Amino acid sequence: MNANSLKESITCHLRSLLDKFNQYFLTENVEPFDWVRQPFTNCSSNNLPSELEDALIELSSDRTLQASFASKTLDEFWLSVVQEYPGLSKAAMDILTPFGSTYLCEKTFSSLAYIKNKYRCRLNSMEENLRVAVSSIDPRIDLLCSRKQAHPSH
Repeated sequence: MNANSLKESITCHLRSLLDKFNQYFLTENVEPFDWVRQPFTNCSSNNLPSELEDALIELSSDRTLQASFASKTLDEFWLSVVQEYPGLSKAAMDILTPFGSTYLCEKTFSSLAYIKNKYRCRLNSMEENLRVAVSSIDPRIDLLCSRKQAHPSH
């Protein structure tokens, strides 16, 4: 492979990465989403349905929530108001986490590719292996081993 061919290949790959990056992080006007970052200021161009706009007006007049907003991160704040303002909280979390659901899918696919390699090509117990690979729960190996007898008596 010569230098020009390599340079062209790298350039093509970087352009592809830039396109994917732009799909996730749009460079369009983010002003309509200011209500998520600053729910206690008046935003006239928030493009919310009327019931959510009414809920936002009610939320913005709550002094207790305004005090808690100052001490929390955005996601913590919007999760804390889910009981009082479920629609507004869901809309805010959808904006804050635009691709949260694809992470688990991509992680599962990567785990599948790692587990099912040329040295281990059987499909037996693939579901159990993927569940362990993708789970956020750490296995308690010591407990599992303590329940097994190393050499059964004869």
